[in-house]
Amino acid sequence: MEKMRVLYVLYEFPEISQTYMKSELEALQHDYDIRVITRNAAHNPYRGHFPFTETNDLEAIREAAHEFKPHVLHGHYLHTAFYLSNLAKSLQVPFTLRAHSFDVIKPPRPLVTRVKVAVRTRSPKRVVAGGHIKAMAPLINDEHCLGLLTFPFTRGLLEKNGIAPDKIVDCFPVVNFDLFYDRSSNGEHIMNTGAAIPKKRMEDFVTLAKELPHLEFNLYAMGYDVGRLQTVNEAAGRPVNFQPLIEPNQMPAEYKKHQWLVYTASFDMKTVGWPMAIAEAQASGVGVCMANIRPDLKQYVGDAGILFDSLHDIMDVIQKPVPEEMREAGFEQARKSNINEHKRLLTDLWDQVRVRQPASNA
Repeated sequence: MEKMRVLYVLYEFPEISQTYMKSELEALQHDYDIRVITRNAAHNPYRGHFPFTETNDLEAIREAAHEFKPHVLHGHYLHTAFYLSNLAKSLQVPFTLRAHSFDVIKPPRPLVTRVKVAVRTRSPKRVVAGGHIKAMAPLINDEHCLGLLTFPFTRGLLEKNGIAPDKIVDCFPVVNFDLFYDRSSNGEHIMNTGAAIPKKRMEDFVTLAKELPHLEFNLYAMGYDVGRLQTVNEAAGRPVNFQPLIEPNQMPAEYKKHQWLVYTASFDMKTVGWPMAIAEAQASGVGVCMANIRPDLKQYVGDAGILFDSLHDIMDVIQKPVPEEMREAGFEQARKSNINEHKRLLTDLWDQVRVRQPASNA
């Protein structure tokens, strides 16, 4: 049987802090004929990525789509629904979308579009909570959208702001579990990782390291605020080792050097979602400590980690080995994010297209 043709239209690819796209593509590429178009270049691209075309020209994308004749379009991030919906209607094919955290639980950064605005105002618009979701709701609820995959904790917010319940598909994060799964012994160091942005509050990791100078703290910070964090670290006496950017396929070996992952987050912003690093660490046998910024994190971390309200809560914990029962629970908890297991949540949506006549894309 001919493979279904899927056109990915992404906002930014291949960004090293967004490896969920890499894991998703690798899990699907053997069963589907996939093309990738990215509208923007990655700030920190990784090697070994899926082939892609970079263009932000709508006509060029339409021409490429007409040539490829996709059965379905797919993208990431709620705020790209406008772009995907527009293209899907032009091609008369359906689309699917995978949401994440930053794009749902707080308004995304304003994006420059090519749409002309008829009326302009000098006064800034007031940001209304959930307004960005309300703006996307009609596009998600439209018949051209097959479904929106999203973290379970975001369902209530999405429904409250107008997205139909039957359009929402609950799904844990996208992680290549098989790449990280390793039951062998771990090292003794402490780590943190992720995009260096204010909501991650990585300066708390520096503070923790300064309090425990006999332990080795390694920070795998990616882009953005790294320079500022290095200045904070210098002022504190360099208690943290800043690691260079690591290629995604080399990260499993880095996790194995560590006993604990301490994932910091701002208690004021509370907008860190369900980080892939939690599941990656658990699959690697690393103990997990995460800032307890919201109740929903208990569902994600499970009994396989510690949610802390202050750094003092974990100072004694991370000086000791990870309890064996917590480590074992971590392997099982991480499986919930295994893309090779839950990819059917996405492909079941695509399979709805198989019963239709192939799109002519005329």
